[in-house]
Amino acid sequence: MLTVAWYRFRATFRRRWGAYLSIVLLLGLVGGLAMGSIAGARRTQSSYPTFLAGTDPSDLLVQPSTAVACSSGLITQIARLPHVKRVSCADSFNAATRTPSGGLGTVLLAQVELIASADGEYSRQDRITITSGHRADPAQADQIIATPTAAAFLGLHVGSHVSIGIWTNNQRSLKPYRVIHMTVVGVGVFNTQVVQDDIDRGNTGFLLGTSALLHELEACCQSGTYDGVQLSGGSRYDTTVEHEYAHLLDTSPITAASGASPELQVYVTSEIEAEAQRAIRPEAIALGMFGVIAALAALLIGIQAVSRQLRGGADEAAVLRAIGAGPPVTSTDGLLGIVGAVVAGSFLAIAVAVGLSPLAPFGPVRAVDPSPGVNFDWTVLGLGVLAQIVIVGGAAVAMAYRQAPHHVTSRGRAREHGSSIVQVGLAAGIPVAGIAGLRFALEGGQGRSTVPVRSVMLGAVLAITVVTATITFGASLNTLISHPNLYGWNFDYALYSTDGYGPVPSHVVAPLLAHDHTVASTTGVYFGTVEIDNQVVPVQVEPAQATIAPPVLSGHRLDGRGQVVLGSARWPSCTSGSATRWSWKAAVSPRFVCRSSARLPCRRSARCSACTRR
Repeated sequence: MLTVAWYRFRATFRRRWGAYLSIVLLLGLVGGLAMGSIAGARRTQSSYPTFLAGTDPSDLLVQPSTAVACSSGLITQIARLPHVKRVSCADSFNAATRTPSGGLGTVLLAQVELIASADGEYSRQDRITITSGHRADPAQADQIIATPTAAAFLGLHVGSHVSIGIWTNNQRSLKPYRVIHMTVVGVGVFNTQVVQDDIDRGNTGFLLGTSALLHELEACCQSGTYDGVQLSGGSRYDTTVEHEYAHLLDTSPITAASGASPELQVYVTSEIEAEAQRAIRPEAIALGMFGVIAALAALLIGIQAVSRQLRGGADEAAVLRAIGAGPPVTSTDGLLGIVGAVVAGSFLAIAVAVGLSPLAPFGPVRAVDPSPGVNFDWTVLGLGVLAQIVIVGGAAVAMAYRQAPHHVTSRGRAREHGSSIVQVGLAAGIPVAGIAGLRFALEGGQGRSTVPVRSVMLGAVLAITVVTATITFGASLNTLISHPNLYGWNFDYALYSTDGYGPVPSHVVAPLLAHDHTVASTTGVYFGTVEIDNQVVPVQVEPAQATIAPPVLSGHRLDGRGQVVLGSARWPSCTSGSATRWSWKAAVSPRFVCRSSARLPCRRSARCSACTRR
């Protein structure tokens, strides 16, 4: 049987090579597109965790309010806390840019900060990713790296020169203690500032200096620190270490000597990663669904091409039977070339998928992807090739068996009666033109004129379904995005107080907004936390029957005192170490921890309610 099949393959190859090539190209191109899309979806979904892991991230990034330098010994005490594996620290400085005439420019405090580290924070741990230029030389105090936010705010780029004035902690004069002429050698992104939405993104930019700069300034001009804490047990000890850290600030003689209130902001990497994954997931799902649809199309198109090839050789199989060939020979006639084409097309699909891999990942992580270029996702490639060979090749074997002359005799007699729908049409008295149309549409014909009716109709239905679903989904998504009120955003602007000593007084702001003809309505809101059974719960306080309030999914809005509306998710908030007593206008707390999943979205104040999102 194999000898005859091989002989027939060689004898008919010159005549059938075009059909074989079409199978190879269809499976290779469409199947490769499908595998490339699915592999790209997997790479997109895992892009941020992969990028984050490559930066040696901290589990907690803590910004205490105490102006204690990294070299003060507090970092050593933090490193001794339970569950703490490693701590690195970066200092921020009292600084401002200088104008060309020598005047005061931008104060580097809120929108942009000047920071530097001597123990590897942002250079090894929480390593900054350079998107243009190069890393700064640690031995050069006049080299800095700017984050995109800082570069945009200050109008900097690689190669820019900027003069920065430095002030000491006790200085009262506007004349700077030192002026350093710095050069921007690179633009880079912090690992927690890659994927953030318009609300949770960090609005603070950074100018990252070198260890040489820190050695020159830490004794005189340090204004704060950023402490990167890695935990031995990972994120499960986040809350425990937060409380230990806060207790250390309360009891340490080092912080007591600074005279500042023991407050801190904590940024949790696991929450940042979770938010990034939620932002990336829609793109990954959409790309994956496109790949699945393309895979189904590749399989259907491949099966149709195989069916047409087998039907075209039905007459030759009948001749083989007439001269005495048995069922194995007639069934395998032409099958060797078809199976070979399926295998070749499947391996071509691997090449196409690998060729498309440099296009992934999609989304904001692409600019900082640690391994751009060609990628081999052997899980997708292996399963994709196996699926094409098994499904299309198996379908070819099954169709070859069913279309062999020894098996079509009984079906041929049944086919003479035509489609049952055509028979119903004849019985119903449909005109001749209608009957002819039904036969053209539903009867496959015989011999060389046979066409794969069922598979063509299935493919047409699938194509129409995909196009309809795509247009409907796209239109619905565009409507949702263009109408924020549909997803609960029932206001146009949110104004937050920052860098102050308390909430914005409502009796001052309300009259100003009321006289603005462009403002239709306003509502004042305070943010804070309460502690219920040792569980810190973020709260939003607003007047009853407020004009603007979060949409209520069930129940009703606030009508008076003693009522609460529960939210379905936890928002970044200030968390208090002790119970907090509430009135409508203010919440007083002697100490609090500001937890957030975004870098620097809020600022400290003497009142927890004033820790607000920018």
